[in-house]
Amino acid sequence: MAPSLYPRPVPNTRVARDSPNYKDFLFGGTVTLCVGPYGKRMEIHKKLLASVSRELNKHVNNNMREGIEGIICLPDEEEETIAHFTEWAYTGEYTLSPPPANTNSYTGPRQHPWSNLHKHLQIYVFSDKFNIPVLMRLAESKFHSEIKPLRPNGNEDVVGLVKLIDYAYNNLPSPDPILKFLTQYASWKLELLRPSQVFHRLMLQRPEFLKDLLMNLKGPSTKPKAAARQTHQTDYRSETVVTESSVITLF
Repeated sequence: MAPSLYPRPVPNTRVARDSPNYKDFLFGGTVTLCVGPYGKRMEIHKKLLASVSRELNKHVNNNMREGIEGIICLPDEEEETIAHFTEWAYTGEYTLSPPPANTNSYTGPRQHPWSNLHKHLQIYVFSDKFNIPVLMRLAESKFHSEIKPLRPNGNEDVVGLVKLIDYAYNNLPSPDPILKFLTQYASWKLELLRPSQVFHRLMLQRPEFLKDLLMNLKGPSTKPKAAARQTHQTDYRSETVVTESSVITLF
């Protein structure tokens, strides 16, 4: 099998180096994460959380209410995203359900692969927001590894790709390489996307995406040239007439 263009980072390298040892963080107390709009509570060891993210360390160790009470509110994050982040914090890895093959034949209930891609992107966005570069690279690697073998060919693929683009442009800064990749991907599949009303709405609602898409469109390999005009003569009037396809000289 050919090596992947997006090699998977070695898990836990920096985490193992920077994290406190098990005894240290196991007896160092916990903090409560209130996740999502309803504030579902999740416990995580305080020193472990502080060790994996400088940004989260600021939330854990401060003299404000959240630091004193040990409660961090994450109302914009989804429970599954935080669950995968916690899994990674403890193990150096996170696992989603295996993505189904993007083919025309299915032996079981149809599950579309775009769902997992969206989850990887959510973890990537969370990592960017809270400055967790190791997890960010891992999520990016998983994202590319799973989107690479796809062969988009139907409406579900269009909807899945449009949702990814919309989420990425809503949550990532403009220089992020994922945005450029998704724009180039949309350019590659433009014939599939072009008739879709979902894609039309995306272009209207995301002018920055439309601008990037136009910058990435590739035209014909050679510059088009105007067709040569020709001159025809008759014997009934001495006059030159120009038509759309030719120049006609009349006598």
